[in-house]
Amino acid sequence: MNYAVHALMYFYYFLMAVHRKPAWFQPVWITVAQISQMVVGVAVTVAGWYLMLVAPPAEGCWLSRENNLAALVMYGSYLFLFLQFFVGRYFGKRSKKVTNKTIKKE
Repeated sequence: MNYAVHALMYFYYFLMAVHRKPAWFQPVWITVAQISQMVVGVAVTVAGWYLMLVAPPAEGCWLSRENNLAALVMYGSYLFLFLQFFVGRYFGKRSKKVTNKTIKKE
């Protein structure tokens, strides 16, 4: 999932860099894909906690509390940051662009 999201994101950045932005593709979908990736990461981590705390220990299971906690902090913080970006970018107030003409008037 990580590879797919990054491939999409960097391909879009490439198209922007060569001034070939596709009219059919909206960048909001990249952010939605990133948020989806973090939701899956949090869900897998929570499932890991459940299995670690409720299910009997499986032989050869390498899941540790420290590693799971680190994953939860990482995916949780990324999820929070991507949601914050999404809301600010697509639902926040539009700010006026500052141009040289605006600055000269003041």
